[in-house]
Amino acid sequence: MDTNEDYLFSRKRILSVTFIVILAILLSKISGLVRDQIMAGYFGISYETDAFNWALFIPNLFKIIFAESLITAAFIPIYSIYLKEKKKDELKTFVNSVINIIIIVFTVVSIVLFILSPQIGILLSNVANNQLDVAKFVIMNRIMIFSLVMLSLSGLATGILNSHNIFTAPSLAPFVLNIFIIISVIIFYTKFGIISMAIGVIMGSVMHLAIQLPQVRVSKIRYRLKIDFKNKAVKEIFSLMIPILLSLGAVQLNNSVDKFFALNLGAGNTTALDLSWRVANLPLGVFSVAIITVLYPLISRQAADKDMKGFRESFSLGIREIGYIIIPAATGLVILSHPIIRLLFEHNNFSAADTDKVAYILIFHSLGLIFFGFLMILNRFFYAFKNVKTPLKVAGTSIAVNLLLDWMLIKYMDVGGLALSTSLVALFNVAVLVIILRKKVGNLGGKRIVKSYGKILASSAIMGVVIYFLWRYLNGFTYNSLWSLILFLLGVMVAGAGIYISCTILFKMEEIKFVLNLFKRIKKS
Repeated sequence: MDTNEDYLFSRKRILSVTFIVILAILLSKISGLVRDQIMAGYFGISYETDAFNWALFIPNLFKIIFAESLITAAFIPIYSIYLKEKKKDELKTFVNSVINIIIIVFTVVSIVLFILSPQIGILLSNVANNQLDVAKFVIMNRIMIFSLVMLSLSGLATGILNSHNIFTAPSLAPFVLNIFIIISVIIFYTKFGIISMAIGVIMGSVMHLAIQLPQVRVSKIRYRLKIDFKNKAVKEIFSLMIPILLSLGAVQLNNSVDKFFALNLGAGNTTALDLSWRVANLPLGVFSVAIITVLYPLISRQAADKDMKGFRESFSLGIREIGYIIIPAATGLVILSHPIIRLLFEHNNFSAADTDKVAYILIFHSLGLIFFGFLMILNRFFYAFKNVKTPLKVAGTSIAVNLLLDWMLIKYMDVGGLALSTSLVALFNVAVLVIILRKKVGNLGGKRIVKSYGKILASSAIMGVVIYFLWRYLNGFTYNSLWSLILFLLGVMVAGAGIYISCTILFKMEEIKFVLNLFKRIKKS
């Protein structure tokens, strides 16, 4: 596609593509919940599941830093410029160089982590008062560590496809990964136990890449075993890489600190923290990621063209649409946290006490959802200008803030304090980045955003009051059977959504047009 013809610039085009991405991501998130349900049902929350989550966290750490974020932050803007300027030869050299660098670097990293797995396991066990299953951690970490190479290459494929305005296959890739994990547990559980989860991860990571490869042909780039360190774009991506890695490393260091605190609190707390975040991440991952996925190639082009008017309009659109979806979703998660966790996970080895713990954590994760959404889009706006130092400095400062809040809140709120600390750190990051971005690009349409958010908050408050008292009335009937719980909880959610949308129509909100058009497309489909 010729990037001079910016089809994404119109709101109609953004709506069309966002709808497709939302459906694809929704499938991925639902399959992720099923994966977590299977893990919770088969294995409960214990030091065994903590071992799996830590074994997965290590390759995931590198995947998030490199495959997802470095490619998004550094690769897409450079690739988009080459496409626009039609520099085919330079583009081919750039892409092949990046592919081969990824293969070499992450193969070496995987081998090093493979060798050091026992030492890492012993360190984690010491934090957990020598109760973590080190042997299983080592086996699972060594199985999953080579998924790093596959997922990093898959992240690169995603960057290429998104630059060509192709979003469906990349959005479906996590769905395929989750399906392979689910199938692996069902087939191999009796023979390998929780190690079957790790087997599923490595198989799924191969398919995560394979599902995208056929469409990568749109780039018309043939693979060559070549690295050109003199290439201007290769030099540029290396210059951006260090500050991006430090910035994202700071974010992941915060996550690691939270996990260490949770591990020290006793068995299952790391798993409980992860399960809570995955449930909270459902609305965030579906709608915020969909909006950002579609907007980011656009704002990269706007930044390259120095189109400040279009850039500010994209910022306002992204912030308002995220708020319109995330604030009522967070309200519902806070009020209905217990029945949601009970419905999703309370069966087999997952007890009522486990439900209480995860639901308690979910409340505090939900309070920060809107700030997580803002942070996702704010970082992209800085990266579009190839400004990676500002997010780095802010993220670095947040480490000290997170350590202090973790240490203070855990004394009074147990593991829930870690979730609240995470939300407060996100608020801190957002506040600082907004101030800096406003100084750089001028007025961000604050009055329009504040007006919309006033109506969003009022609508969410009305919805929240209704579903709170409605659930209090219905709660006693939900213990009769699983189906009554499903029926009443679904009914309350639908009623809440109806009340919220009705309020926003009554308030004549512009953002409601976005949702109504989505429903029209669903009806047509």
